Amino acid sequence: MKKILLSVTGGLLLGLMLSFVFWDYQGSTYGVKNQAGVNRTISEMDFDFIFRSSLLVIGTAVIIYLIWSYINKKNHEKFVKKFNADKKR
Repeated sequence: MKKILLSVTGGLLLGLMLSFVFWDYQGSTYGVKNQAGVNRTISEMDFDFIFRSSLLVIGTAVIIYLIWSYINKKNHEKFVKKFNADKKR
C-alpha cells in the first residue's frame, strides 16, 4: 500500500512538473465587449491540457511503480541467494 501511495504521489509531482514544462500551459481567456452594457473577461479550462497531464501523471506513476517493484524483486533475489549460500556453509 505504501509503494502504491508513494508511486502515485511521485507520479503526480513529476507528471505535473513535466506537463507544465513540455506542454507550455497557457490559460484560455477571451473578452466580451459591451454585452448588455458590461465588458467582461471569460476564463475557460483547457481540457486538452488537463487530459494530457492526467495521462502523463498516470503513466509516470505506473513507471515509478514498475521500477520500484523490479528493484525490490532484485534485492529480494540477492537476499535469498546470499541466505541460501550462508545456510550451506
